[in-house]
Amino acid sequence: MLRDLENDESPFIFRRAFLAFVLLAFVAINLGMATLVVVRSPAFFSQHGAHAFVLEPVCALLAYAVAIVFIARKHGPYWDSILRAATVFGGLTGTIEIINVGIENGIPFAIRGSVVPLGFMLITFTIWGIAAFRTARSLRSIRAGLLVAVFSAGICMLITVAAGFIVQFLLAPPDPAYISTWAEFRRSGWTDARAFGVANTLDSGFTHLAVAPIVALVFGWLASFLAQFTSTRISPIAH
Repeated sequence: MLRDLENDESPFIFRRAFLAFVLLAFVAINLGMATLVVVRSPAFFSQHGAHAFVLEPVCALLAYAVAIVFIARKHGPYWDSILRAATVFGGLTGTIEIINVGIENGIPFAIRGSVVPLGFMLITFTIWGIAAFRTARSLRSIRAGLLVAVFSAGICMLITVAAGFIVQFLLAPPDPAYISTWAEFRRSGWTDARAFGVANTLDSGFTHLAVAPIVALVFGWLASFLAQFTSTRISPIAH
């Protein structure tokens, strides 16, 4: 019997290990791109406060790596359900954000000042809420809903930051002449526009990594509470 249970658990263990490997690969890719672009910008660290723009995303990515390893070591049907849902909804919202990154960088003049970026943002947040609602209702646990929302956001942001870094650092880095027209650059006191562009992208990556789980926590709690409330209201009738 024990051997049968171990055999039944092995596919889930493999999936957890594979998911952890993929997510850690995203962490490594993001760290690698950040390191590469800073190394290729000799003037970067001569700018005021440049070190903070590197340390913030690096610390955030290392925190993500620790969380991934910790979560991957969890076992049981409860955690399997959470990770399965987080993988689906995190991958879905990550794909949506890749499209958003492509639109922002491919046709920036068409969407400047428009509601398109805000629309993508709200769609992503709503999907995290849906993930929380479904999970909280199926597992009858607000905690499970919160975990799914936050994990989905984490997966989404690892994908989103990687896409943003690839575009901004490798495929289509912003023109220094264009960066020099930014009000933020003029106020910064920096003298190297290219280095400021790198710092701006690193700061954006850190913001996404740090803020997304908090937003997911809010949307996840509201959705999970709603799921528990509706479940309580419905269950006596169903009984």
